[in-house]
Amino acid sequence: MKIAIIGGGASGLACAIECGRKAEREKKNVSITVYESADRVGKKILVTGNGRCNMMNENELPYFGGGDFTRFALEKYNVESNLSFFASMGLYTRSDSEGRVYPLSNQASGVLDALRFECERLGVEFLCSQTVTGIKKADNGFDVFGRKYDKVVFACGGKAGVKGYQSYDLIKNLGHSIITPSPALTKINVKDSKYVKQLKGIRHKGDLTLYIDGKKRAAESGEVQFTDYGLSGICVMQLTSYITREKSKDIKITFDTVPDFSYGEFEAALERIKGNLACENLLTGFMPKKLGTVILKNCGIALNDKSASLSHGQIKSIVSAAKKLTFEVESLRSFEDAQVTAGGADTRQFSSKTMESKKLRGLYCIGEMLDVDGFCGGYNLMWAWSSGRLCGDSLI
Repeated sequence: MKIAIIGGGASGLACAIECGRKAEREKKNVSITVYESADRVGKKILVTGNGRCNMMNENELPYFGGGDFTRFALEKYNVESNLSFFASMGLYTRSDSEGRVYPLSNQASGVLDALRFECERLGVEFLCSQTVTGIKKADNGFDVFGRKYDKVVFACGGKAGVKGYQSYDLIKNLGHSIITPSPALTKINVKDSKYVKQLKGIRHKGDLTLYIDGKKRAAESGEVQFTDYGLSGICVMQLTSYITREKSKDIKITFDTVPDFSYGEFEAALERIKGNLACENLLTGFMPKKLGTVILKNCGIALNDKSASLSHGQIKSIVSAAKKLTFEVESLRSFEDAQVTAGGADTRQFSSKTMESKKLRGLYCIGEMLDVDGFCGGYNLMWAWSSGRLCGDSLI
């Protein structure tokens, strides 16, 4: 049996190893070829987790896109199974307080080496710098660059961070549908750019709440990074997984800049400390000065006035602005800034038990190329390992 895997990223390598190991156990004659457009396999793995590779997460969170499509793969190839998978290749891990799993070496290159060395041991053929531009259905199989294969696996990843991505056309030409791709886990452009530009470079921890058409949709906590165009930071990027699928134009994010204080506690604290301080320094004990002055100016407070002159009503206004600093979302940043892709191959056209197409026997799709995406924290790589391994086991 001859198998072609289109894409040498996380899901493609996991698929090749699982398939190769099964063939080895069952003493079956199977050849596996991985086509990779880059000059080497696994280059995107090297940049995950800021070069440390956040491999997976011990916590369970829902995935976006295909509904329950992910359940079977993630239960069969769960965290424990995937940890054993890597340990069998000599790669051991540690987890942090948030459940994020990293290699003991703290280097993404170690993860890629483990995968690559095992593929080489199993005799997997790598054809790098090979951009597959067309796949033809042939008698009892498929034609790739004139080579005949019994089965083909699409493991091409998504559009995030990729220039000139054309892989969706390959699967469309074989009769499959694509859910319109959009950036996810990316940064946010906000409408009040002048307001935000004053905060460029500021980082501050707090609580974010997403409202769509006036209804609370999601909440996140963490460090917000202000840019000249809007908002960034992991907690901000998590919210984009909800925003990217919405067609509404009424999307707002509120930022509680003092989450350790209730409204009443913060009001009492400000009443207590107001005195001979200039107003511009009133909030410096709670947040970066620049953020505090923006809040004060939005409340119409003259920065050079003495804070002792502030009325009770003005204090309440400052409290409200600091607890619910509001930004109107204009748009999400492009695929160039995104970590993952929302959308992709329609999961309804594939079996969740095997990853095989329901429309064309012998064709499979795995990883981010499917309409599946998760939060930051290792969830997207977890899907890559699990869907890839499920497919690899199903190929033989």
